[in-house]
Amino acid sequence: VRNIILFLLLLSWYWGAITFGNIAHFVTACAVGEWWFTGEASEQYSLGSSIKRAFTTNFGTICFGSLFEALIKAARSVADDKRQKSILSCIFVCILRILEKVIGYLNEWAFIFAALTGQGFVQASRSFIDLFKQRGWTVIINDTLVGTTLMLISRGIGFISAAAAGLIMYLLISDPLEKLAPIIIIVFISFLIGVLMSSIITTILTSCVRTVVVCFALNPAALGATHPDYLKKLTEVWHKVYAQEFANSGYAKQFVEPMV
Repeated sequence: VRNIILFLLLLSWYWGAITFGNIAHFVTACAVGEWWFTGEASEQYSLGSSIKRAFTTNFGTICFGSLFEALIKAARSVADDKRQKSILSCIFVCILRILEKVIGYLNEWAFIFAALTGQGFVQASRSFIDLFKQRGWTVIINDTLVGTTLMLISRGIGFISAAAAGLIMYLLISDPLEKLAPIIIIVFISFLIGVLMSSIITTILTSCVRTVVVCFALNPAALGATHPDYLKKLTEVWHKVYAQEFANSGYAKQFVEPMV
C-alpha cells in the first residue's frame, strides 16, 4: 500500500511538472515556426495562438505524451528504493532508466512535430519518424552535439557563479580560513543556482535548434521565402558535413548542390 501511494504521489508530481515543461517546449516550437514560415501559415504559430493551442486543442496531446514519461519516472523512483535488495531490482531499474531517456527524447521531437502540424501525439510521432526515415536524417539526429554543448555551457556558468561567490566571500570576510564551511556552502549553492538558471535558457535553445531541424525536414523552401541567407548557409553546411544524406534526402533536386 505504501508503494502504491508513493507511486501515485510521484506520478501526479511528475505528470504536472513534465506537462508544464512540454507546454513551454510546445510554445517555443511555435515561435520558431512563426519565424520560419510566412503569411497565413505563420499566423497559427503566433505567441497568442500557440499559448491558446497549448491549453486548449493541443492540451490533450501534451498531457497524453507527458503521461508516458511520468509513469516511467514514477516507477523508476519507487524501484530505486529496492534496487539494493536484489539483482533483479537493479536490472529493472536499469531498464526503466533506459526507457525514461528514450521516451523523453522521442517526446521532445514528437511535440515539436505536433506543434508545427497540429496532429495528435501518436500520429505526430509516427509522421515524424516516417519523415526523417524518408529524408535520411536519422544519422543527423544521432550525431547532434547540441545537447552536449549546451550542457557544458550550463556547467561552465555554474562554475563561474561558484567562483564569483567564493571570491566575493573571501574578500568580504576578514578571516576566511576560520569560516571555511559557510564559504563552501555558499559556493555550492551559487553553483546550483548558476546551473539552474542557465539550464532554463539552454533548454529553450535546445527546443529552438530541434524545431529548426524539423522545419527543415518539413519545408525548407519556406525558409527561402523568409530568410534566404539562412537557407543558403544551412544547405551549404548540410552538403559539406552530410553529403550522402543531402543526396538521398529528396531535396537535391530543389536545391542545387552548393559549391564547397
